[in-house]
Amino acid sequence: MSTARITWRHRAVGALTATIAGVATATVLAAPLGAAGSLTVGAKNFSGAQAISQVYAQALQAKKYSVSFKDNLGATEIVYPALKNGDIDAYADYQGTLLTFLGGTPTGDTNTTYKALQAKLNGTGIVASKPAPAVDVNGFYVTSKTAKKYNLSTVSSLAKVANKLTFGGPPECQSRPLCLGSTSQQLYNLQFKTVKKLDPGGPITVQALENGDIDVGLLFTGSSVIPKDAVLLRDDKGLQPADNPVFLLRKDKATPATLAIVNAVSAKLTTAAYNKMSLDIENNKLDPAVVAKAFLKKNKLA
Repeated sequence: MSTARITWRHRAVGALTATIAGVATATVLAAPLGAAGSLTVGAKNFSGAQAISQVYAQALQAKKYSVSFKDNLGATEIVYPALKNGDIDAYADYQGTLLTFLGGTPTGDTNTTYKALQAKLNGTGIVASKPAPAVDVNGFYVTSKTAKKYNLSTVSSLAKVANKLTFGGPPECQSRPLCLGSTSQQLYNLQFKTVKKLDPGGPITVQALENGDIDVGLLFTGSSVIPKDAVLLRDDKGLQPADNPVFLLRKDKATPATLAIVNAVSAKLTTAAYNKMSLDIENNKLDPAVVAKAFLKKNKLA
């Protein structure tokens, strides 16, 4: 994302101070002396976001920035305020997710959504990198058996039988406009028999879908491990926006040199590269720092 990637993603807002304080600060691999400056980089709490926050952080580190890292902080509702408050200096998010969180309306067009995000960030003291070409959005998935039984191919077709089905997804999904919240209800009016609060596009939701504990699962199209038997229902009314990754920095850290480094990273973050990193972390259990290092080496960014 979303979300999410629901869009926006992940666990409900908690006590921000306790959340940030409760996360151990670690360097990103080995930190250099920091001749170019120092930053504390945070990350959201799912594989795709962890990968790209590491990628941006390590790219800066390779250019002599001193970087410390706070991983797995939570959803946009937690990490963005931490950025605003100065608890962290930067983190990677998704432009449609963040724009929705800030009260804007994303579209399916990357450039239009980015311009709207820039307008929302104007005057906030936060600067966004250029958007990466990668896209990771919320997807409504069912098994092939369920799709056949109810003749499902689109989210609109799902709405007709939702009251017979059990849904599982991120805990905050019902309040997220692009999951089961306001915008989703306006477009699709999905009224499920039961809604189970599971995890943000992760193994709990996947297992519940595979085991038949839920009929519909919310997974992320670019970063979740999608079951082989799962069918993605087409978003026929265009609920999901252009949710490209962006790297957010406090304005005092967003020097022209810093932005040049992170924008070079964004240019190489394709959907294929993003998906590979996400699955290496989620499915192959590789460390996000190691996965990010391999991406940077392959693309000659570090």
